[in-house]
Amino acid sequence: MGKIYIGICEDEKFFREEMEKMVGVYANESELDIELGCYEAATNLSEDMLENQMQYDLLFLDVEMEGMSGMELAQKLREDGYDGVICFVTSKEHYALDAFLVEAIGYIKKPAKYQEVKRTIQKALVQIMYQRDAEEAKKRYIEIMIQNEKVVVDTQQVLYVEKRRNQCLFHLEDTEIVCYETLKNIYERLDKQKFYYAHQGFIVNFDKIKEVKKDIVCFGGGREIPVSRRYQNELRELHLNKIYRLRQERNSNN
Repeated sequence: MGKIYIGICEDEKFFREEMEKMVGVYANESELDIELGCYEAATNLSEDMLENQMQYDLLFLDVEMEGMSGMELAQKLREDGYDGVICFVTSKEHYALDAFLVEAIGYIKKPAKYQEVKRTIQKALVQIMYQRDAEEAKKRYIEIMIQNEKVVVDTQQVLYVEKRRNQCLFHLEDTEIVCYETLKNIYERLDKQKFYYAHQGFIVNFDKIKEVKKDIVCFGGGREIPVSRRYQNELRELHLNKIYRLRQERNSNN
């Protein structure tokens, strides 16, 4: 399922190190690739996430800390749109209702026991996997309007998207779809890791490119589109890197 990012925020060094050890034990036991970030102050974690764009899948937050509390941090993150999993770590039990209000997965009572940490991570993984699957689906499928009807397009089937006056033409592997939307609006909804501008009037699915020449992009089967000088070098470099990686993989498998 890929790397899991877990953050621990605890102002007491002993409890912070204990949580760090238990997460490490679980990582070894489950053979999961877990990257761990530890913080002694909620303000530091807040800065990392809200300003430095660090994203954690799961947060273990101490409720009572000097300065900003774990509860205040959770409320701030939720207000900013954070949809990851939150678990509180506390020496008291009267925070259950507050935990519910910020949609926390639950709380662990100090001193934390390994089985409780393990159960929390396992429970969180179900939610994390669901969210990641939903994100992948969101990247793969987009909705467009065709004659007042919503049509779902599987972007894995798209070779390129072409601007034609006030229309966009989706060139798929076996058909074409026309919609009345701007190319800019279409691009905003596509996966930026796969779709690139080749020209101000064309967006290409990088996975479908067979060759990048001086002034054209080739998809095979005689299908070609123009590439402008502005985007040519980037596309060519990306394509050459892909070819190099494929050759390296092929050689390592032989």
